[in-house]
Amino acid sequence: MPTVTAELTQKELDAIREYSNLCGETISDLIRKALIREITLADGYGADDPQYDYQMAVPASTVRSKEHKIIQENYNKVRRILGWKEIKL
Repeated sequence: MPTVTAELTQKELDAIREYSNLCGETISDLIRKALIREITLADGYGADDPQYDYQMAVPASTVRSKEHKIIQENYNKVRRILGWKEIKL
């Protein structure tokens, strides 16, 4: 199987590692899925193949109002790693 490499800063690697953990994916699988979704516009038009789906894991028992807060905090955790401003969803 071919291998692709990328040069990353330590912050970028830390952010990608954190997000892949939040999604329950390996870094390699997350990058592969994200790139395929991006280059096929799968997020706007739907993926033809469910193997490219990924999403941030939120416990199934979470109340909808708390789910939004958990997702916002998870994104902000990654943004803090990169030194970016926090967002409000």
